[in-house]
Amino acid sequence: MLYLYKKTSVSLLAVLFSIFILCIAQIGVYAENSNNVIDYLNYLTDSEITNLQADIDSIKNTYGLDVVIVITDNTDGKSSRDFADDFFDYNGYGIGRDYSGLLMLINMQDREVWISTSGEAIDIFTNSRISTMEDNIIGPLSNAKYYNACRTFISDVKSYANAGVPRGQYRVESDMTYADKVSRTIKSLPVYIVALIISVGSTLVLSFSSKGKVTINSSTYEENGSFVLSERRDDYIRESTVKTKIERSSGGSQKSSTHTSSSGRTHGGGGKKF
Repeated sequence: MLYLYKKTSVSLLAVLFSIFILCIAQIGVYAENSNNVIDYLNYLTDSEITNLQADIDSIKNTYGLDVVIVITDNTDGKSSRDFADDFFDYNGYGIGRDYSGLLMLINMQDREVWISTSGEAIDIFTNSRISTMEDNIIGPLSNAKYYNACRTFISDVKSYANAGVPRGQYRVESDMTYADKVSRTIKSLPVYIVALIISVGSTLVLSFSSKGKVTINSSTYEENGSFVLSERRDDYIRESTVKTKIERSSGGSQKSSTHTSSSGRTHGGGGKKF
């Protein structure tokens, strides 16, 4: 009986030890998997994906931006923009409360590259910066050098993230209709505050201007038509020239166009064919 008990205990320990080893091995596999580089077409080798993931992890830790790369030829009937936005939103990407980060979609179905931005990345990656990045990427993509395109993308992300938000950057909602803009304006509290200030100011000005009004002037004791101008002369006194320097921006447009994705979040971005 004691022998059977010992044998059972040894067997149970062996099973538990085996499960423990399997768990450790599985954790190791997950640690090596790429979470930010999704290549559905197997254009990238395992070592290339590992290298890209290492660079992305470095960007996460240094700049607080999540970076995603997706290569596919099936966007589920969506446009490149909508697919990129939804992939980012519904797969848990983004850092912080505003889900800061960006995603590069290589859409082989439409031969289009699209960069979607979110959170702080919207302000850092303006329209002009995104356009420059895509110009840099299109060359390698056209020559089927997908790894080089991804490396170029990550290099540009690092460069602009390090530079930060450009001076004079601003956002513009590209999808808003005129009715949406009017509705938002009507619902805006500052509009009513400004209207109230103008109304009160106008009333005060009119009130004060009516008090102490002068009723006697130069024409009070002058007979109509008694004053006749007999001579008119123009004398040159001096010339005054005012010069105003017009500042020109050397950095181009700093606009970041935004739109709302199906999840209700705000995204920026842009795309080009290759």
